[in-house]
Amino acid sequence: MSQDDIADNKNIHNSSLFNPKNKTMRLVASCIRSRYRGLAKFFCQFVYEAMPVLSSMPAVNRIVDLGGRLCVLLLVFLLILSANARAQGGNRIGLRADVSRETMDGSLKPGSHVKVFLPYLPYLAISHSVNAGLVKPADNERGWEYDMAVSHTRIDEKTYEFELRRGVSFQDGSPFDADAVLLNMAYFKKQPYTYTAIDRVYDRTEKVSKYKIRIYLKEKYGLLLYDAMWIHFYTKTYLEKYGWNGKPTAPNLAAPGPYALGPYILDKGYVEGDRSSSVVELVANENYWNPNYPKVERITLYLDLNADVAVSDLLGQEGKIDIMPIPFSYELPTVLSEYAKLIRSPSTNNYSVHINMVSGNALLKEREVREVINKAIDQESLLMLSMNGEGEHSPTMVSPNFYGVRQASSHLQPYSLAENPLSLTARNELIGTIKKYQIKYGMDPEKKLKLKFLVQESFLFLVKDIEYFLELIHIDLEVEVVKEEKNIFSQLLNTRDGLNETKYDFLIWGNYDWIRHPWAALFVYRPGSVWSTIGQDDTLEKYIPLLFQTAIDEPQYVPLLKSIIEYVYHQSFMIFLPSPNKIMAMNKEVYYDPRPSAFIPLWEVEVSDNHWSVRAGEYPAELKAPVEITLDDMKDK
Repeated sequence: MSQDDIADNKNIHNSSLFNPKNKTMRLVASCIRSRYRGLAKFFCQFVYEAMPVLSSMPAVNRIVDLGGRLCVLLLVFLLILSANARAQGGNRIGLRADVSRETMDGSLKPGSHVKVFLPYLPYLAISHSVNAGLVKPADNERGWEYDMAVSHTRIDEKTYEFELRRGVSFQDGSPFDADAVLLNMAYFKKQPYTYTAIDRVYDRTEKVSKYKIRIYLKEKYGLLLYDAMWIHFYTKTYLEKYGWNGKPTAPNLAAPGPYALGPYILDKGYVEGDRSSSVVELVANENYWNPNYPKVERITLYLDLNADVAVSDLLGQEGKIDIMPIPFSYELPTVLSEYAKLIRSPSTNNYSVHINMVSGNALLKEREVREVINKAIDQESLLMLSMNGEGEHSPTMVSPNFYGVRQASSHLQPYSLAENPLSLTARNELIGTIKKYQIKYGMDPEKKLKLKFLVQESFLFLVKDIEYFLELIHIDLEVEVVKEEKNIFSQLLNTRDGLNETKYDFLIWGNYDWIRHPWAALFVYRPGSVWSTIGQDDTLEKYIPLLFQTAIDEPQYVPLLKSIIEYVYHQSFMIFLPSPNKIMAMNKEVYYDPRPSAFIPLWEVEVSDNHWSVRAGEYPAELKAPVEITLDDMKDK
């Protein structure tokens, strides 16, 4: 361990993870930067979840009185490590196999009812459970599979022909055919969404036959099949009432009714990016074209619950919540719960942390200042401590799990891995840069630079630790917490035009993959977009149109992606954080295969005969034992 590392641990901060009085965390922080990082990760995860339980044990408290928590934790860590070594031949720590699927036969169970809490991007998560387009998201290399289309042909760079699925009806029983597609595309052209280039490059759609259509573009465009995920088709009745309703946040779930083509009907409530009801009810679509789906009769979606209350409802009882993403800190309680199980997998999701270069503090327009901010934030500590090791480093704000991204960014590494930002030498250099620009802009360099961070409560665990790192480099961060994601969007989407009511310098939201393409992350760099806080940039103006024109299977795709990622990295246009894994908690008698993206395929959700909604009597005591953790691997997709 270097002298810098030893000195740095005197400055571990005052949050729950970096309390300067917490010797255990100082040890872990040192281990993380040494060759023992794997050991430290295991130790850290156990410490933070087990400490409340250990502290309640009289024997442990007596040891604490004698020798302090550090001795206790080291002792327990060694005991568990040795037990883990003895258990290499099998599972000897009391976790039972998940037997729920033994009574899942793929059919819809009468009376089945599943309850889901969706704190992030609910309109994206559920849209394909209600709506349908030519294709839908899929866990394959290209990211999509056919839905209302069964095949397509690219006639030339600007012309695509689609064969439509036959025998399909809308939820109200009216027919789906080429005429229905033409009607929807006419409405879409009047009110398109604007977060890709489809609003600009789409020309027209023609009917070739009853079940064949041809789409014409104004120029070469590589994202058409990804846009086709979100160009959903609606009944004439819906279109006459609401139009296609294009918005920056897209899909149409504007009102309940049998208006769409998906496996579920929106029965109660509404959910769009800028507006939603607190509760949404879905019922199985009896007219759905695929007889294998859906598998649950009714699904209730909750959109604005308190996360801690929701977790408590899922872990502590039945019938309140069945599925939800959980904070990393709830992993062990989920495993030990009588009613829930833990599902872990890599993801293509991202944390978008915007730097307001449009109307924020003037210093943020300086590239060197933005770079200093990224250098100060220790990704290793955030990943291993704040995120319980659930994710991976990311040099920019785009998940390495997107097709081509790992190859395009393999030569880059997060700034904090190149040089430890907690070393005294590095920290003094970063402080010197901040003070240099304070003087340039007429500010008092003896006073800390005041900046403001807008955050939804569910991301506060990250922002509080970012606050610590920035405090070390002469930045005083004011953190303002908002209740819901839509409150974040109301500020972000009005920043470009100077209409945001709350002044801010940084803002975070969960940019969870909505298109199965790196554009899901890169779209926030598009100059002129309401999603961007960068302002004008000539280089990005050159790159973005090229990305739109390039399909992922073209040889120039990865080199172009590399150029964009390199430029964004060196400009520090965003605050770059690790890319998170996807962590889900489910009722033990519920199952579906989670996607790495924001999508939740509700039509695939299934319940066992022991689920609370279909079971008679109490939950069997033997099933309350902890269930083995489900570990999903994107490489198997």
